Amino acid sequence: MKRSFIYIILSILAAGMVYAQGGAQVDDDYQNLDQTRERIVRMKKEMDKLMKEIVGPYADVGKTGSGIFGQDVRVDVVDNPKDIVVKADLPGMSKDKIDITLQNNKMLTIAGARDVMTRQESPGVVKQERMSGRFTRTIELPAECENSGIKATYEEGVLQIVLPKKKGVQEEAIKVNVQ
Repeated sequence: MKRSFIYIILSILAAGMVYAQGGAQVDDDYQNLDQTRERIVRMKKEMDKLMKEIVGPYADVGKTGSGIFGQDVRVDVVDNPKDIVVKADLPGMSKDKIDITLQNNKMLTIAGARDVMTRQESPGVVKQERMSGRFTRTIELPAECENSGIKATYEEGVLQIVLPKKKGVQEEAIKVNVQ
């Protein structure tokens, strides 16, 4: 028993001596780890700054809308007995830069481009959030529409499209039995 106790004490002392000799190396490892951590933090800050510059104007859109420029275009779709009216908010657009397409009598695509604004770094400019570039928004209409007779107007940043419903298409409610 005394012998095993002595072996345990000697083992502990030997381990302590090995740790004491390697302790300086452990301290160096921790110092190297701290330097590496500082480099990584600096690199992350630089990457965040770069991403802000690239994504800057689009950053808030993801929080309030559904993604990039154009996907945040808000629309109202009203289904009247004779026609469907679509209103879209497109502030700052020029009406000659708006394209409207009706596909398969039911898929309405609104596309366009806002003029590219140059970023100003002059004195007095505190923040610049207005976006520019191309967008496309496709909306499935609640009923099939005619290809002719479509009217579009653009006033004060609001695009209004009136699409006459296709004649001969009966829209009746039907009862479906669950089996």
